[in-house]
Amino acid sequence: MIELRHLRYFRVLAETLHFGKAAELLHISQPPLSRQIALLEEALGVKLFDRSRRRVELTEAGRRFYLDTGAVFSAFEQAKRNALATARGDAGELSVGFMMSTAYSITPTVTRRYAAHYPQVNLKLAETLPLDLAEDIYSGNKDVAIMYRPQDCTGLETITIFREPMMVVLPPGHRLRGRDVIDPAELAGEIFIVTPKRIAPALHDMIVSYCLQHGVTPNVGLEINMQQSIVNLVGEGMGIAIVPRSMRNMRLSTTTFKPLKNAPIIEVVAVWKNDNHNPCIATFVESAEQAWRDVEAAWSEEERC
Repeated sequence: MIELRHLRYFRVLAETLHFGKAAELLHISQPPLSRQIALLEEALGVKLFDRSRRRVELTEAGRRFYLDTGAVFSAFEQAKRNALATARGDAGELSVGFMMSTAYSITPTVTRRYAAHYPQVNLKLAETLPLDLAEDIYSGNKDVAIMYRPQDCTGLETITIFREPMMVVLPPGHRLRGRDVIDPAELAGEIFIVTPKRIAPALHDMIVSYCLQHGVTPNVGLEINMQQSIVNLVGEGMGIAIVPRSMRNMRLSTTTFKPLKNAPIIEVVAVWKNDNHNPCIATFVESAEQAWRDVEAAWSEEERC
C-alpha cells in the first residue's frame, strides 16, 4: 500500500537527486530510503529513477509523478487547513431558525456580521413560528434558534442577544394618537389583537400580565400568529396591539406607535441544544453577542445626539 510518507520520500529524492542528501533531510538512513523507493516503484509498476554510481535522474514517468504528487500534497495541506477551520467553527454548516418579527430587529444584523466574519460557513436561514423553533432545536432540524426565551429550557442553552421595550400600535384616527406616552389603564375597553399563547407563550403572557398589573383585562378580538400581520390589521382599523418596538420598522403610514408607561421589556435569545457539538454554534453565538453590543452602542450614541 502506498502511504503519504512514500510520496514524501520520493519528492525529497526527486528534488535532491541524491540518496545521501535526501536521507539526511528525511532524518533516516540511506538503505531504508532506497528500500522505500524500490517498494514505491514496485507498487506503481513503473521506474521513477535512473540510478548509476555517479548520478540519480528522474525518468519521464518520475517527472510526471513528481508533478502530480505536488497536487496531492497541496490538497492534503488544504484538507488540514479545512479540518482546523471546521474544528474552530470557522468553516462548516450551520442551520438557523428565526421568528419573522426578528427580521425587523436583530436577525439581519447578526447574520450579516456572521457571514462577513465566517464566509466559509454555509449558513442556512429559515423563518419559523416560535411554537416550532424549540422543537426544531430538540429534534436537530436546526442548530440555533433566534426566538423569545422558551418556557421550558430543559436540555437547552440560551443567551440573550437583544432586548427592546414593547409599544402600543394604534390605528388611523385613534383617540390616543396625540399622546406622548400611553398609560396602559387608558387601553381599557379597546379591542386587542394578540399572538396566541400556544404560538409565542412568552410574548402572550408578557402582554396579558402587563395589562392586568395596570388594571386592564385585554379584550382579545383577534389572535394572529405573526407580528407583521398584527400591525397590518391594526392599520386596517381592526383593533390595537402591544408589539415589540422594532415592528416600527415596517413603516406603515396607517399606524402610529406610542411608548408605554413602565413598558415591559421583551428578550430575544439564541437557543441551542446543549449536546449539539457543531463548532459553528460557538462562533455564531459570539457574533450574535457582538452584534447586540454594536446595536446597544448605536442606540447610546443616538441618545447622546
